[in-house]
Amino acid sequence: MITVMKTGAKRKLEIKTWEIKTDRLKRTDGSLRIVFLADLHDRLWGEGQEQLLEAIDSLKADLILGAGDMLVAKEHAVKMEHALLLFEELTKRQIPIILSNGNHESRMRQQPEKYEHQYEAYAGRLTSMGVRILSDEACELVHGSSSVKIYGYEMPLEYYHKLRQPVYKGEDLEQKFGRPDEKHFHILMAHNPVYFDTYAAWGADLTLAGHLHGGIIRIPGIGGVITPQVKLFPEYDRGFFERNGKYMAVSAGLGEHTVPIRIFNPPQLILLTIEGVA
Repeated sequence: MITVMKTGAKRKLEIKTWEIKTDRLKRTDGSLRIVFLADLHDRLWGEGQEQLLEAIDSLKADLILGAGDMLVAKEHAVKMEHALLLFEELTKRQIPIILSNGNHESRMRQQPEKYEHQYEAYAGRLTSMGVRILSDEACELVHGSSSVKIYGYEMPLEYYHKLRQPVYKGEDLEQKFGRPDEKHFHILMAHNPVYFDTYAAWGADLTLAGHLHGGIIRIPGIGGVITPQVKLFPEYDRGFFERNGKYMAVSAGLGEHTVPIRIFNPPQLILLTIEGVA
């Protein structure tokens, strides 16, 4: 694990790198380098997003994945232009970019009248740039002689309500995607990390999530203090987790909204390197 602190005039960005070894990919295919983004919330990282772009470029990615909440969707204030600017610039790198929806995109998509059909405009602009959005969909990425399956899971909004944490058993994962096979390496973009055990039991080799903003305020030696659902001391606040050979990377996010507070909790960019051993 390597931590690099990049400091600009006003912003500090933490870069985390984690490595996974798997027999689902062949050793001869080389490593798959994935830059993982989450919870940008339309934040601007320098003029033209230059600070964030410079950091991403330094990681030499084969693939960019984003697990939701790139924009801010409130009833009377949707903010998306800085997010669109970032992806417009990233598509110039000729690197595949695949996104899934977080709760902010989901509420816009599911309530089009309330949000004046702005999700359609947002998704349309991304698609026209060449960005792929997976909304309860999957795709396959060829890597050498191996392939990776990527799933974009759109969790029902009831699992994001404040002061509640409903039981989730994952029945809809199998309904939407079937059961993962033993041939491919399976990456699930799920946004909400709370249900890692369920994602792993379904068959996700790697889950990508965010949403909790690292616990907003972190106490050294203890962890994040509070979640957007107002739950204290969340288990999966940020970091890299493992359960019985299944993994989850939880980003602390690249931005904030509503209450722009981060204490001992810098914004985060993640590089995941997947090494085949077959």
